[in-house]
This record gives sequence, structure tokens and C-alpha cells, in this order.
Amino acid sequence: MEWFEQFVWQDHLWMVSSVIFASAVLVSSLADRRRHNRMNIEDVGFMPWTTITVFSVLAMVLSVALAIKGL
Repeated sequence: MEWFEQFVWQDHLWMVSSVIFASAVLVSSLADRRRHNRMNIEDVGFMPWTTITVFSVLAMVLSVALAIKGL
């Protein structure tokens, strides 16, 4: 039964990772939008939300492609 559970997990690994990266894209996009629409122009944050969004999108596209390919 152990090899079957490992096979099932490996089959859905890229799909699960793409959902996780999609949620990271959503959170970072909303945070970046909130940062751009802030009231106090002097109140800047320390998180690079734009960079996090870009890398999350790249990782999500790669994991979706690998999930579709079935690697």
C-alpha cells in the first residue's frame, strides 16, 4: 500500500503546488494593490510585493505546465 500512496501523491504534486502558488499570487496582488492605494504616501512597507507576485506567477505557470504534462 505504501507504493500506491506515493504514486498518488506524486501524481498530484504539481497540481497542489500550482494551487498554492495561485493563492500566493492572489495574496501578493491584493497586498500590492493596497500598497499602491495607501493614504499616507510616507507609510511605505518593507515587502517587495511586485517581485513576489512576478515570481509566484512564474512558479505557478511552471507548475501548471508540469501538471498538464503529467510529469
